[in-house]
Amino acid sequence: MMTLARDLWSGLLDLVYPTYCLACGAADENYLCAKCVEMIDIIGDMHCYKCAIPCETYICSDCLSREFAFDWACSAGLYEGALRKAIHALKYDMHIAIVDQLAELMIRCYPHKELNGDVDMVIPIPIHRNRLIERGFNQSEELCRLLCKRIYVPMETDALFRIRNTRHQVSLPEDKRMLNIKGAFAVRQPDLVMGRRVLLVDDVFTTGSTLNEAAKVLKESGAESVYVYTLARNF
Repeated sequence: MMTLARDLWSGLLDLVYPTYCLACGAADENYLCAKCVEMIDIIGDMHCYKCAIPCETYICSDCLSREFAFDWACSAGLYEGALRKAIHALKYDMHIAIVDQLAELMIRCYPHKELNGDVDMVIPIPIHRNRLIERGFNQSEELCRLLCKRIYVPMETDALFRIRNTRHQVSLPEDKRMLNIKGAFAVRQPDLVMGRRVLLVDDVFTTGSTLNEAAKVLKESGAESVYVYTLARNF
């Protein structure tokens, strides 16, 4: 019902207001114009398998001394320029109409992330119900909808829950992010993830604290492996 309402609202807005690129402001039939799409810095095959940062080795120097609960991480593009503006338009300005183009970027990059055939289900990072009411949608879940249809892997939204309404991570340093997100997730139906290979999806990977906490809870509930795929990698 929420998806139907979103599509109807977006269609109504298109009739009233001409579309324009939400990244550069140019008049365009899409919410992310072709020029801006071309400017997005795609992360290729060379990236750290632990934290998804672009590098020329299998693991970056920072990850030599740190551990994550998830087994592998990758991102579609760098969190800068047009991609950063597009994600801000989605998350903070509630321009949900741009989500399909952002999901298309994740789909286009997915075959190059060494994940094909390695996952049984996709779980979007959940947001707390209070934030869902405030925003009207979960951007990670919206990105997942089209991604899952195209990679033919089911999306599971009944396993992982946000049980604590945390502060926004964006304003916190790395050590405070870890404390802020600790204990924020729970798995209410462990049988859904028991022995399964899970792909966690979120919009942005910054320090990995949120994804790590979610992966930790899933592993504790019996998930065989947890991989991470985000739209953007911030650094």
